[in-house]
Amino acid sequence: MGLCLMRYKLFLILIPLLLVGCTTTTTSGNGADLQRAAENYVQLGRNYLSEGERDQARFNLLKALEIDDRNPEANNVMALLYETEGEVELATQLYRRAISEDRNYTPARMNYARVLYSQEEFREARTQYQIVTEDVNYRLRADAFLGVALSNLRLGDIEAAKAALNRTLLLNPNIGQALIQVAEIAFEQSEYALSLEYLERYESTTQESPRSLNLGIKLARVFSDPEKEQSYAFALQNMFPDSTEARELRLGQ
Repeated sequence: MGLCLMRYKLFLILIPLLLVGCTTTTTSGNGADLQRAAENYVQLGRNYLSEGERDQARFNLLKALEIDDRNPEANNVMALLYETEGEVELATQLYRRAISEDRNYTPARMNYARVLYSQEEFREARTQYQIVTEDVNYRLRADAFLGVALSNLRLGDIEAAKAALNRTLLLNPNIGQALIQVAEIAFEQSEYALSLEYLERYESTTQESPRSLNLGIKLARVFSDPEKEQSYAFALQNMFPDSTEARELRLGQ
């Protein structure tokens, strides 16, 4: 009888411990399942957005945010969705939220910098782009250096812009916008041979643009090459007749 009573008391002691163990395991499992579900919703939202299916993208992203409204990736993709709908202020708020939740989530910071630049907040855009460049493993790091360069140009700091453009092209030698920008700066500083070198690099990697054709005309004049000047002018007038560069060319003729 005494032995049975002892076993019964031991069983009563063990029951709470067993329940605690079961509860912990179940909660952890649910948490992991929810996390996976949120990740899946975000990926679906991203895929739908890339295909232009905004309603489906919104449905899945709202599901992700319902599970975890602090998820940086979900906030970032939702902000991209808002941008496609012209809701720039809402997008900006979500980019900021994503960064505040995870300051190392570089994609949101890159998008935030881009929006700041588009709103002509060049000083803050430069700051955000600069932070992005500190992520040495970010796949768009070259573009972030380009953002630093363009912001510096808009702020009138030519030498800092040149340094950032050099870093851009060191990371990715084929970024057309960086090549033409270096070529234009070199031309403005009377470094005509260098300007021509970068223009030719631009032409070998990127489609012609009003900027490149206009610079080609100017360089052809510097190097006294009327045939090349005429070729560039013909291309500018026929390919981009409504461009500012084409209108200025017509006025100067």
